Amino acid sequence: MKPSIVRQAAEAFQSGQYAEAFEFYKQASSMLGENMFWANIRMCEQRLWRTQGGRDYAQIPLAKLRVACVMDEFTYHSYAPECELFQLTPDHVIQELETFNPDLLFIESAWRGKDDLWDRKIATLSQELRSALQWCKSKHIPTMFWNKEDPVHFDTFLTMAQQFDHVFTTDIDCIARYKAAFGHQRVYFLPFACQPKTHNPIELYERKDAFCFAGAYYVRYPERTIDLENFVKEFPKFRPLEIFDRNFGKEDSNYQFPDAYQPYIVGTLPFNEIDKAYKGYNYSINLNSVKQSQTMFARRVYELLGSNTLTVSNFSRGIRVMFGDLVLVSDSGQEIVQRLQSMDTERSSKHRLAGLRKVMLEHSYGQRLSYIASKTLHRMRLNPLPSIVVLASVKTVMEFKNIVTGFLNQSHEKKRLVIIIGDAVDNGRMKLNDDPSIKIISEDKDGVVKFGELVQQGDWISLMHAEDYYGENYLLDLAIATLYTDKGIIGKKSFYQSIQDEIQLTEPNSSYQESAFVAVRSSIISASQVDKKLDIKSWINNNRELFYSMAGLSIDPFNYCKKGWSHSSIEAIKKRVDDEDLDVGVSIDELILTAEQIPPAQSDESSVPTWDARKLMELTGKSTNAAVKFEVVPEGFRVQASLEDGKHQYIYSKVDLPLSQFTETDMFSTHMDNSPGLNLQYVFVFLDDKKQKISHSIHTGNRNHKSVVPENTTFVRLGWRVMGTGVTTVKMLMWGHRQLAPERVLGRSDVLVLTNNYPTYDDLYKNGFVHSRVVAYAQNGVNVDVFRLRKDETHSFHEFSDVDVITGSQEVLHRLLTGGHYKSVLVHFLDAAMWEVLQHYIDKIKVTVWVHGAEIQPWHRREYNYENDDQRKTAILESDVRMKFWQSLLGNISNNLKFVFVSKYFSEEVMHDQKIKIQKNNFKIIHNPIDTELFSFVSKDASQRKRILSIRPFASRQYANDLSVQAILALSKKPWFKELEFRIIGDGKLFDETLAPLRHFENVIIEQRFLKQSEIAQLHKDYGIFLCPTRWDSHGVSRDEAMSSGLIPVTNAVAAIPEFVDERCGFTAPGEDWQGLADAIARMYDSPELFSSMSKSASQRVRNQSNKKFIIEQEMNIFNS
Repeated sequence: MKPSIVRQAAEAFQSGQYAEAFEFYKQASSMLGENMFWANIRMCEQRLWRTQGGRDYAQIPLAKLRVACVMDEFTYHSYAPECELFQLTPDHVIQELETFNPDLLFIESAWRGKDDLWDRKIATLSQELRSALQWCKSKHIPTMFWNKEDPVHFDTFLTMAQQFDHVFTTDIDCIARYKAAFGHQRVYFLPFACQPKTHNPIELYERKDAFCFAGAYYVRYPERTIDLENFVKEFPKFRPLEIFDRNFGKEDSNYQFPDAYQPYIVGTLPFNEIDKAYKGYNYSINLNSVKQSQTMFARRVYELLGSNTLTVSNFSRGIRVMFGDLVLVSDSGQEIVQRLQSMDTERSSKHRLAGLRKVMLEHSYGQRLSYIASKTLHRMRLNPLPSIVVLASVKTVMEFKNIVTGFLNQSHEKKRLVIIIGDAVDNGRMKLNDDPSIKIISEDKDGVVKFGELVQQGDWISLMHAEDYYGENYLLDLAIATLYTDKGIIGKKSFYQSIQDEIQLTEPNSSYQESAFVAVRSSIISASQVDKKLDIKSWINNNRELFYSMAGLSIDPFNYCKKGWSHSSIEAIKKRVDDEDLDVGVSIDELILTAEQIPPAQSDESSVPTWDARKLMELTGKSTNAAVKFEVVPEGFRVQASLEDGKHQYIYSKVDLPLSQFTETDMFSTHMDNSPGLNLQYVFVFLDDKKQKISHSIHTGNRNHKSVVPENTTFVRLGWRVMGTGVTTVKMLMWGHRQLAPERVLGRSDVLVLTNNYPTYDDLYKNGFVHSRVVAYAQNGVNVDVFRLRKDETHSFHEFSDVDVITGSQEVLHRLLTGGHYKSVLVHFLDAAMWEVLQHYIDKIKVTVWVHGAEIQPWHRREYNYENDDQRKTAILESDVRMKFWQSLLGNISNNLKFVFVSKYFSEEVMHDQKIKIQKNNFKIIHNPIDTELFSFVSKDASQRKRILSIRPFASRQYANDLSVQAILALSKKPWFKELEFRIIGDGKLFDETLAPLRHFENVIIEQRFLKQSEIAQLHKDYGIFLCPTRWDSHGVSRDEAMSSGLIPVTNAVAAIPEFVDERCGFTAPGEDWQGLADAIARMYDSPELFSSMSKSASQRVRNQSNKKFIIEQEMNIFNS
């Protein structure tokens, strides 16, 4: 029997017949798929290359790789120090390739290339580029393309990218699309990075204690400009702000900073002076125009962190994924300022050190090139840090333990310990289990041991002193410094030391500067600087207390304390000198592995027909409404509106399109890709043969929609529904559906909070109590991921008060859970849509459901919300569906499913309504947590009983704000009414209507706005009574927060309220009894002594019953058990 083609190929390869093996593998590839045999083909090509005189890539140092390239200036200067890099020119490309004889062809998504010679020649796949690719193919030289412009310019370079052997991208979300389009797996993740030779922490200037923004103003990025406006408003309240305008002196209005920015503009900076912006200030501002990519963001972030500069930025999901808390990220300048205010100088320095370490370890261009070579040339990725030989001499067992413990605790992997011990240590030393990284030499028994016997070329030498404390990153930070300095000595001229049991910082201004006389005990020296014939024992004994006289580099002062072991509390030493416990983001190795495992996209969007900006403009034409403007910009079809709030306008296309022109004539499947910033919807008007309207459909952006085309439709008219004020850019109208979930949704925790809503900076009250829990978990050492389920909505990310929120469809949630790293899901407001996904994972993941109210109640529990029979009928229908879902779920509870009720009353109500008895082991009663530190108690003056506060939503009649109005109207008849002050704050659809009867009172302050918790807590200090009637509540978080601050609640004794308020700490009137509310306030007016005692009782009641500290412990015990 003739052996298979694959067997013949393998036998030919083993016998050295590489050309024959190559042909066999090519045949197998055409029959069974290229993916299966690509690696085999490449191995054959490499062996052929070597037999023809080519180089063995595995034996060539990375710095000696020959890489031919087409790159823009920034990229070229970033990679040039890492290899032999040659820039090609289009006119002489083949001649240059022949002469240079590269190991790899590296083409990036360049716009201009060397000397602007490649202008419009890359994306268009010019003849010069095609000839270069063909030459490389004929010579078996691998080719790679890096699209640094993804995701924005994915389509721009897609056709060209397909011609390369390997494709790399900055955006992990594009990998599945590339694989689907190309039909192979050779697509990899390659983000921007930092070049340590250029961007490093070595100080060049005296830093200004100010913010710096070095960049441009772009009218075409409205969301970016809004974020910048917010920063410029808030940052100068904390520190001065200086702006280097990239377009300073130019007249183009599209790139000019508005007049309000002029006081902050200090000029411009040429490229070769960018260090002034990166190293001349304590704080630097980054702005992202791409905010939703999971990995792509401005290269400036890597460079600023590498420059040891505290970096602040508007929101970017990619920054949060890759750098965690290392960059202060938020669209709220106020939020960023609050975080900065919480840092003293020491914490700020530790924060910057963590960012520097992260970039240098994981995000240098040397590491990027190493990864490129591993995929294109099959080289092993190597650790670029040097090996450090640690030397020490000890006289006692305790000294031995100090040294060995300090050494083993070091995070630096490439290390060896040589320790000299005396006889007193020999017998009592700790067992080391034959650790090969530790060599013990006897002071007396062993003879002369020379450096040359223990130290290898490229090693560095460290001397550890038994009196000194060495933190876990001590050696690592010294080793990292070898990446950005050529100095042969690196150490800590600035350091902490224990003096008379006090921890003092010595020479605080010498970090990251050239310094002589660095102590031997807190430094490393290159082995090349030490005579290999020297006796190690003598060298240690002679140098333990000395300083190097040669100039070296002094780095940070942390992870070391001179004579630290002499301090009475080693924990105090660690707290002072060890690193902050920061979320440093997902590691690059984890991201690379995830990216390599991403499968091809299930649907290839590149084949979906689209209407681009020019097509939309052609159909729409210029707007005839002065308040609405249409224009084509590089980013797409821009719509700008200045209509009154709540007002909308319909604008229709100039032409009616025959239905026959559409690919689908029975059903339109569409998706509009547009940016946030304006309430814009697209409209289809279906017309008959006489162009009379049959019907229409209206659709929102960034969702998949289906429109049924009615019978007798002959023409279709496109329209726009524009509402309010703002700007949006429509990238395209897709005639098909977008995949609503990326192939991989990157999570950062093993605990997921799943909810139907979450606060935003524009809507602070949406499930604020869920946010409070998330913050509390983080304060207790557990960072969780947050997912907000929105059916049929494109996935997106946002940040609120330092918490990242993922929003998306059921498909996105599936992708998130399929990753397999979640152990627990904590659900708030469970519904059928959530359970449709969760039920598939209930055998593997623990699910805890917090039950709050409306999501589980029958319609009659909220009958007060229905104004007419139609609303009641709709509510009954929805209730029937809801009740059926819950009865099914509660009737068959999985072992991995648990429920939490926030009150005993509510648990009993649910079981009564559902006619099901939930077993005790399947549920717990845990109240909502109240932050009694934020809502702190300060004794109230008796006069504050006359100041009444009400902070409430006005979204429905449940909140009973109408009862507050009636109570105030009743009190207005009292002779002392004008002595009272009422302050009512909130928002919602019922706000204006409900409060209209109070507008004429001078002592009733009405504010239509939302407040942050910190703002509410501050207001509590000025008031004595909290007016919070209700028609139903399972707990009452805002009431408890007010009570915690010492305000006396005036509410209704309905639902669960009596479980939290009694006559000693508050007033409860019967349901619907507004007169009872008024009487309670009147009683407080008449009883100043009672007010003072009840205020203290209210605060104590919350601390005893709902204190965040023990409530959060109870909740965390559920998902940690």
